[in-house]
Amino acid sequence: MARHSLSPFPDYSPADALQIRHHMVDGKRVMLVVRGNACRGFMLERHCRSHDNPDSILRVDAQDGEAVAEFIKHDPYATQLDHAYRALLDALSPHEPLTHAVALPGNSSECDSEAELSALMRHVCSASGAAYCFYHWFVAKEHDADFVAHDMLIGGPPAWAQRYVDQHWYLNDPALAHARDNTRPLRASSLAGLPADHWLNQYAQRIGLHSHLFFPAHRRDVATFGLLHVIAPLPAPHGEELMWRHSRQLRGLANELLEWRVLRSRRELAISLSLSYQEMLALQLVARGGGARHVAEELKVGERAVYQLFTLLNRKLDCSHIKVSASKAKHLGLLSEGYISK
Repeated sequence: MARHSLSPFPDYSPADALQIRHHMVDGKRVMLVVRGNACRGFMLERHCRSHDNPDSILRVDAQDGEAVAEFIKHDPYATQLDHAYRALLDALSPHEPLTHAVALPGNSSECDSEAELSALMRHVCSASGAAYCFYHWFVAKEHDADFVAHDMLIGGPPAWAQRYVDQHWYLNDPALAHARDNTRPLRASSLAGLPADHWLNQYAQRIGLHSHLFFPAHRRDVATFGLLHVIAPLPAPHGEELMWRHSRQLRGLANELLEWRVLRSRRELAISLSLSYQEMLALQLVARGGGARHVAEELKVGERAVYQLFTLLNRKLDCSHIKVSASKAKHLGLLSEGYISK
């Protein structure tokens, strides 16, 4: 299974970053980023790493002025990060508003950025009766119940997202507990025995979030799973029923968003390792039990060239033998069917 973290700390410097600010706050490493461009839109991201909690990333549409203001207002470290937020907003201000309408991708596979992905998610959820939506990507530890990373795409009140991470609500989130081992959609009203003062009831209702549906998404070859949370302001059961009619579309969206993240992570990992198509194909053949002869036949080169290729791959993957390198690449999720392409 792939065990690499979604969080790109500590050496995160995206090519499309408009501004990056690093800070240490209460022993936590916090990074604020504005990334994107005028064609696809901009996202404001807050990355946080600490020794005791999962790496977290919160992402919000940077050109939604109201959402950004709420995101900053409810950041528990807003005071300490005040100058950083001001610098990011100053860098972003010449780009607001967009000078032309951004074309909405037809599906997630056409999205080149989180900004496009966020716009698509909000559009599909709105068309399905949801006023708000959030998407969570979680990465679990191997042989452990804990998480190593949590990445949230915000399409609803930023106060909810900030509170969810700051209060560690993932530790007692009944919908998340369900999503870890299930793909079945879940209505919040079906959570029997949930106390009235539980945050899913109390805080949600306080900020006008009354009906909730949850759509888990899984893949068998990765440790990452997804959870789409859609919300209607109408009380249950009416609000739930309105969204439930569109379960097929929302369930499909949940799976698409997970697929997008997994493929993007693998592509970035392959780029960081500088693996070419021929190199990944060679690793795939070895992982299936093939040897130098099979690779030579497939790549139409001599066996001597293949052994030189094996030496290079062992160096890139920091392994002593090509079979170990192939096994490592497989566990990193680089060799899955449908992923390798020219």
